[in-house]
Amino acid sequence: DLPSHLKLSPAGKAPRSLQLSRNSGRSSGAALEPSAPAEELSRSRDRSLLQILSPRLRRSPGNFLRKGERNTTALPTAPPEPTLCGTPINGTLNLSHSNLTQDELMLKLDEDLCKAQLDRILELDISHNNVEMDLLYLFTLFFHMENTLSIDASFNKLTINILDPSSFCEFPSHQLLFLNISNNPINSLDTLCLPSSIKEIDLSFTNISQIPLNFAKKLVNLEKMHVQGNHFIYRAFSESENALPMCTPPPGTVHINAISFVRKEVGTPIESLPDKVKHLRMSNCSIVELPEWFADTVEELLFLDLSSNFISVLPNFPPSLQHLDISNNDIKFISPSLKSLSNLTVFRIQNNKIMGVHTELFPSALKKCDLSKNKVKVLSLTSALEKLEHLNVSGNLITRLEAAGHLPALTSLDSSHNLIPELPDGFGASLPGLKYFNLSGNKIS
Repeated sequence: DLPSHLKLSPAGKAPRSLQLSRNSGRSSGAALEPSAPAEELSRSRDRSLLQILSPRLRRSPGNFLRKGERNTTALPTAPPEPTLCGTPINGTLNLSHSNLTQDELMLKLDEDLCKAQLDRILELDISHNNVEMDLLYLFTLFFHMENTLSIDASFNKLTINILDPSSFCEFPSHQLLFLNISNNPINSLDTLCLPSSIKEIDLSFTNISQIPLNFAKKLVNLEKMHVQGNHFIYRAFSESENALPMCTPPPGTVHINAISFVRKEVGTPIESLPDKVKHLRMSNCSIVELPEWFADTVEELLFLDLSSNFISVLPNFPPSLQHLDISNNDIKFISPSLKSLSNLTVFRIQNNKIMGVHTELFPSALKKCDLSKNKVKVLSLTSALEKLEHLNVSGNLITRLEAAGHLPALTSLDSSHNLIPELPDGFGASLPGLKYFNLSGNKIS
């Protein structure tokens, strides 16, 4: 659609870039010398480049005019090379580890030149590149990729800088189900703007410190959510208080500038979660406890990873939960509320500070339990664990291991690195299905 005084040509030896050569009769420092006499155009046809270029190209901060200005001669008109467009293989377009910039990515996903290729993309991988742009601008590239189901844009330089996207945060009919934007400097989700069709999102290691109240309303279909490696820390002081001049405290003064605690009047850093979420990873997030509404909101939750936090009391969980990982925390005892998790089959609570275990508090459906690296001294295996198949109690302080009930399902028992001096009479008869038994590193003489 370019008029005759503008010619779109492939650059000489750079297949990833295009140059605009201006072929007009006017003399200008930025204008290019014409390779042939140009036909004089009327002023009515003299439109600006911003009107000529597609809206998507106009969004680029490093537009292609600067590339054309560096050219000294106008190249002959030629159609764009087919290699400029990203061509998917078996539905997957893999552009990862390509050192792509924003401009190069826009060329490969151009909605006009690459329409046929875009329609065939089911999975797009642009991870591990140098794409530096706003997340919303990035998604304007995906508007015409109507068949794309999965996008991996991790390990780039994506940000969220638009203050109020509500007026234009409307996506056309989209089938996108999976989005990975982990390891990007996103920092805040307050103005997040994404297609509501997304069912799985990875926000790990993005420097976010809060899940805002409007997050759940934006991603109503979300089922899997990964936010590990972020730090949801309650700030003890507001920004206005921090702005006040600070006086040097006298010697011996303890100054607390941040604590991880959610029961404050200002609320919790986790303000909302989509109620359809089934899989939630929140490991290594500086969490000390969950908000009080958690169990009543995520009623369909099946998988929860809260490992490597600072939780000291076992929170309340929805009864739907099947897999719970709360390892590497500061939990000292197992509360009776655990019994209410009637669907729980996997329970990981290793590397905590638990001193006593009452197996009657464990859910009857439990099949796999890891209690290793705690401070348990006595362990009595009762019939309450009748469905338990794998048990790891290694690295505790156990001096007495008892089989006080019949456990026919137990096939694997690791009780290594404890203080067990001997096994009680009848121990083997209580565990008829045992196939793996580790007693190494004990005090058996």
